[in-house]
Parts: sequence; structure tokens; C-alpha cells
Amino acid sequence: MKMISKLLTNTDVEKSLLVPSSSLGVLPFEEGHFFNINVIDKVGKAWSFPCFIQQSEGIESSVVSVGWLKFLCDRDVRVGDMVFLHQESMDDDSTGTGAQLKIEVKRKIRLLGEDIWAAVE
Repeated sequence: MKMISKLLTNTDVEKSLLVPSSSLGVLPFEEGHFFNINVIDKVGKAWSFPCFIQQSEGIESSVVSVGWLKFLCDRDVRVGDMVFLHQESMDDDSTGTGAQLKIEVKRKIRLLGEDIWAAVE
């Protein structure tokens, strides 16, 4: 899976995270199908996000609506934060073929006159 990074909008934090279906690689599903994405957060907690492929108004390609509101509440994620979703190989996989999806959320803060992106815990 490619890395997804998105600056969060009101819709992302009030309803569901919307990402272009093309950003998730080739999905074996068509519009209207449901599936789950299993991810691991920064502290190692596993999450399962229900997803739905839908056609969005004014957009030629379909989008994936990711149900992640419980994650948002648990992590105090807000509008303006940046979410990153990417695939990483597993260090303890003896075959060397295993991978897992990681999710990270960062918030822009001002520190000593500089804007930096800090992890949201």
C-alpha cells in the first residue's frame, strides 16, 4: 500500500476519513462494497477501520470512506492535523515477506519560532 498523507478536514473528523481509492492500490472491490483495514498505531495498539467504496460528487474516481471515529476520540485528533497511513515490513517476520499498516497522526505546533509537526499521542 502506498503512503497516504492528508491534512484533516471537518468531514474527516466529524463523519469519516475520505481518501481516493487509487491511493490504496488496486482494490478487489467495486463501488458500494465494504471491507476493513487493520492498522497499528504509534503505541502498538491494533485498530480495524470499516471502509466503504463510494462515488463522490464532483470527483471522477471513487473514494474510500474510512470509519475511524473511535480512533479520533481516543487520540484527540482534530481538524488541521495530518494523518499518515503506510505499509511497513515486520521486523520479527522470519520469512521477510510480512508487512503491516501503520497509522500516525501529527499536529503542527510552534516551537522556538519554528513550525514543526509533532506526533499526536
